[in-house]
Amino acid sequence: MRSFAGNFDLDQLARAVGYAHARDKRLYVAINVQPYDDELEDIAATLHDVEAIGPDAIIVGDAGVCALAKRHAPRVPLHLSTQAGVTNTAACELWREQGVERIILARELSVGQIATLAKKTRVELETFVHGAVCIGFSGRCFLSLYWAGRDPRKGECAQGCRWPYRLVEDRRHPGLAHGIVEDERGTHFFDAKDRCALPVLEQLVDTGVHALKIEGRTRSEHYVGVVTDVYRTALDHLARGDRQGFRERVGEWTAELRRTGKRPFSTHFLTGEQDRLDRYSPGGSPLGGSHDYLGRVIANRGNHVEVELHSPLGPGTTVELCDRGMLREHATVETVRTRGGTARGTAHEGETVRVDGRFRATVGALVRLGRLDASAAG
Repeated sequence: MRSFAGNFDLDQLARAVGYAHARDKRLYVAINVQPYDDELEDIAATLHDVEAIGPDAIIVGDAGVCALAKRHAPRVPLHLSTQAGVTNTAACELWREQGVERIILARELSVGQIATLAKKTRVELETFVHGAVCIGFSGRCFLSLYWAGRDPRKGECAQGCRWPYRLVEDRRHPGLAHGIVEDERGTHFFDAKDRCALPVLEQLVDTGVHALKIEGRTRSEHYVGVVTDVYRTALDHLARGDRQGFRERVGEWTAELRRTGKRPFSTHFLTGEQDRLDRYSPGGSPLGGSHDYLGRVIANRGNHVEVELHSPLGPGTTVELCDRGMLREHATVETVRTRGGTARGTAHEGETVRVDGRFRATVGALVRLGRLDASAAG
């Protein structure tokens, strides 16, 4: 499911597992493709190698791969991908009997349905809270395969649902035009909004699910860092019983999430209700994140931080440093300097520059274009 991602080879995977375990974090390996017969031998060999590396679980999405994993990686726990489309307790029990320890539920369930599953099943449950949603059933749409020859079951989806279309009339009823709004980009029929579970996160946590999942495949550092930080901060409020504080900050957190993506948000099936069709709201894809990612902090020297750039940085730029716990600090870079302090013009991707000032931001903090105003003081 990750054909276009910068995937790990086995040596990198081993280093990643060591890195995660040294920080008391878990790392799962996704082998959630629905394969054909000519791919099974390679999958079996990969499973054998993965077991030797020692991840905390393997995520599978196919019954055949599940069977291979039990045979070739028997010591690694099994999680079931959302690709399997589990929506009921009978399916949960069947997969538990097959050795699956955690099921990542289908995205087509409501909070109430998830609560029922959590109450009745004996297997751990995980559910998606944020990210892109497929207009087909959990990625099983074949428009891409037919139209573009790219298989969604391997992460190659051409996203035909997000293409612009121009509809004049229904062939079955010549001359009868449909009431579909079209702008200069065309009409987006199937372009689903991204899922954002913040409005129902309290209820979702109360269901008793064991884990929440953020869609992050091929996403940027900025997206992964900010979205994870928002949900971690929100969950921490709920964990310490600060529900009033949680409710007061949902708007702030939602605004922060909007800076990371291109599409509007919806709770989709979580509320058990259909989205209201709003002809005045933009389609799924035309929006853009309002803050551009510049790089990340690699050192805090007390009177300045060193930033490894992912995008160009020029003099006079206002930057925003984003660290864990929703810490936000702002500064204007009057002069671009190297890490040694030498002034220069615009710096480019891959270079390291210093941002003067005393910041609380730690190593790994994200740096993006910012706006300095009264409400943005760090």
